[in-house]
Amino acid sequence: MWTDRRRPRINNYNRLTYLHRWVIAVLLLVALFSNAVLSLSHDNFGSVVREDLFAATASRHDASTAKKNFDANFDPVRRGYWCEYCSCGFNKHKSYVEHVAGKRHKAVIADGDLVWEEYLERSRDSVFYDASVTKMDVAMAWSLDSFMEGLRARGRSSKKKSVSSSGMVGTTMNDGSPSQYTGNNGKAGGGNQIDPSLFLSDLTPPKRAALFRYLHATSSGIPCLPDMVESLPPRYIRIKELLESIEVYFQFRETILRRSVRQGKRPRRLTRVYDIGCGHGLVGMLIAAACPNLQMVSIDRVPRESFVAQKEAFEAVGTPLTNLEFETGDLSIIRAKEDENDDDNDDDNDDHTLILCVHGCKELTHESIELAREKNWAWLALPCCLQSGDHLEHGTVLKVGSDHTRYAMLCGAIAANYHPEVVTTIDSRITGRGIVLVSSGGE
Repeated sequence: MWTDRRRPRINNYNRLTYLHRWVIAVLLLVALFSNAVLSLSHDNFGSVVREDLFAATASRHDASTAKKNFDANFDPVRRGYWCEYCSCGFNKHKSYVEHVAGKRHKAVIADGDLVWEEYLERSRDSVFYDASVTKMDVAMAWSLDSFMEGLRARGRSSKKKSVSSSGMVGTTMNDGSPSQYTGNNGKAGGGNQIDPSLFLSDLTPPKRAALFRYLHATSSGIPCLPDMVESLPPRYIRIKELLESIEVYFQFRETILRRSVRQGKRPRRLTRVYDIGCGHGLVGMLIAAACPNLQMVSIDRVPRESFVAQKEAFEAVGTPLTNLEFETGDLSIIRAKEDENDDDNDDDNDDHTLILCVHGCKELTHESIELAREKNWAWLALPCCLQSGDHLEHGTVLKVGSDHTRYAMLCGAIAANYHPEVVTTIDSRITGRGIVLVSSGGE
């Protein structure tokens, strides 16, 4: 009786020991195989495979799919299979392999090689060049998430903080699923924005290299842009203003130049843009540089020093903005100019005008929209300091504690009043006033 009871215990112990040895052997093989996969992926595809680290409490049903972390420096933000060149991730290995074999991945690598060659041609006096920069720093596709990581955030406290990754692309949502959208940082609110006083000279060499990739023609579509920025006096190269202006230019390109064709409308040739309250004027200059056949009129009460410096920088690199003029004044300038045009020319339905109002103060936003609607023109507005009395019904009192919520509600009121065709956003880590409203005008 005693012997019969003891024997099963010995057999169970032997089975357990055998199982432990088998698991250890499998883990060793997985570790060796993971090194080979990392080497193969990085050398042949320029990409790093990062496996998700499953919880230790996974059920037996999930245990067969649980995998060891292949990266010793595991980044919880990037889960699954990550392509460094394209700055995108995939949950499934099959999707990752298809991506690597696809046209987009190959195009990014080809563009990256081109940007890297041009980067190496920069002299050591270039604000972008640094000997410590690697090819991957320059060649990888632009990622605002990666660029923002670690940058100084806006704040009144003497103790500076970095821009948070909260809400960034690649992080998990509240339900545990990964975020797929590459646009607005939903959790940024009003206190997670880049410091407006951050200059190009404040960036680390890899950050400056990534910015060079962003400014390059393969990303921006404007060949002279890196050279123009390099020609500017350092005090005028504020990262926030630069990113904001380029992102507004992208919105102009997508919503005004391309959208009417996609909608099946008869395209109207854009011949004139009024940049009202232009400030430093970089948005208008980018449009003028990209579209030399249209007339750009920048309007403000006084020309800023940065406006003059940027215009001179374009000219210094061989792109004189001959189609751009500055007018001192307000909306009355536009009315006077249009009265002259009406007297000199017959109305041409194929010609079209755009009113651009980027961070126009107080009533300037809605007054510029009303003028555009009166003339049947296109308009693009990025509202700034809005007053509730200008956009809400008489007697409505807006009592909202959050300035971020108040701004969004008033932009919604503008949309309800003026019916834009597109309402979109600029990433809130760039600006807390990032809601863009667009109408292509016309019939």
